[in-house]
Amino acid sequence: MSETHPKTPFDAARHCDAMAPVLGLTITEAQRPVVLQFLTIAHGMAEIVAAAPIDEASLELAPVFRPGVPEVTA
Repeated sequence: MSETHPKTPFDAARHCDAMAPVLGLTITEAQRPVVLQFLTIAHGMAEIVAAAPIDEASLELAPVFRPGVPEVTA
């Protein structure tokens, strides 16, 4: 059984207001319009990526990056 839920439109201002404090960001009123513009662009790009068909069997995990001196394995 599947239910359909209407998709809530992305609200860049609401997202910004919720995430800025979590990330420790202070966004001034002068910066806010451009931040909202780029959040909207990023959301659109994420939708394109999420819509791309991906074969689950072909997914491979990327190696984990750890800064510092590389470990030497024998």
